[in-house]
Amino acid sequence: MKIAVVRQEGAAVVTVSGRLSSAVADQFQEQLMAALDEKPTALVADFSELKFIASAGLRTLIVAAKRARSEGYHVHLCGMAETIHEVFEVSGLLRIFVVHPSLEAGLAAVEQGGTVPTL
Repeated sequence: MKIAVVRQEGAAVVTVSGRLSSAVADQFQEQLMAALDEKPTALVADFSELKFIASAGLRTLIVAAKRARSEGYHVHLCGMAETIHEVFEVSGLLRIFVVHPSLEAGLAAVEQGGTVPTL
């Protein structure tokens, strides 16, 4: 798994590639929480190169969404492959994240205020 975090137009953009397994979920959580510590206007996760996500990765995203919501910003998921999207759909997690087909669409939505789900 590779994780890159950059700031783009006030948002923290987290790009995750490879396999987000339980073995690397702690590393993912550390980097995600560090990105949230910087008080972004939104958290945008680019999953266009993500091949697999374990339940520990899902848990980290739920924690991030709750924290972001309490601090006034939101988590946007972008570019999910069909198999990753199915994991979110089956688990019922699509209702708590804003999902976009691409990073560009996600950043555009953030810039325009985006749609905000409830937790």
